[in-house]
Amino acid sequence: MTISKNKMIELEKRTIEEFNIDSLILMENAGMGIFREINQYDSFTIICGKGNNGGDGLVIARHLILSGKIVEVFVVGDKESQEFSKNLEIIEKLTDVKYIKDHNFDELIESIEVNEITVDAIFGTGLNRKLNKFYRSLIDAINLHGNYVIAVDIPSGMDADTGEEYGNCVACNVTYAISDIKKGELLNSNVGELKKIYIGIVRYKDE
Repeated sequence: MTISKNKMIELEKRTIEEFNIDSLILMENAGMGIFREINQYDSFTIICGKGNNGGDGLVIARHLILSGKIVEVFVVGDKESQEFSKNLEIIEKLTDVKYIKDHNFDELIESIEVNEITVDAIFGTGLNRKLNKFYRSLIDAINLHGNYVIAVDIPSGMDADTGEEYGNCVACNVTYAISDIKKGELLNSNVGELKKIYIGIVRYKDE
């Protein structure tokens, strides 16, 4: 079973507003679910945008750090979601967060090459625009240097409904689809292996 991005947005909104399950709980469930899938590895580069996909990435980073793993966190973007900001406050107490600016990816590339796992938490299913040169270059760097790449929910740069790429997208070994597999994820081989992560989205009995 697959789902459209609009339906996923509807289900998340209903879970939060009608059933009073806080968005931070859903984010925690997503991050913890992926953490459990990858905590057999020892070293990680986690690249986070400033939306809720990036917030999921920060939750993953927190649990990996607290379990004794080597974790380097990179943040990119401008406008922060509230959920991202709250998780950033926590992670900044645990590690030195690095901020990617301009087109200088040297420190990021070094981290990607040294660490076992690269976590793509830049863009989620809400992406609906062509990527600018900065983000295309960032994704190229991940694709060129990553040893083993996983995506949080969807590879950054991919349309969740059509699988089309907004310029380019992250090429992943594994994509951990949050709650449901999105329609476009079956239409683009850059998702790699697809796995679903249960986070507690509420559905009516006839859905």
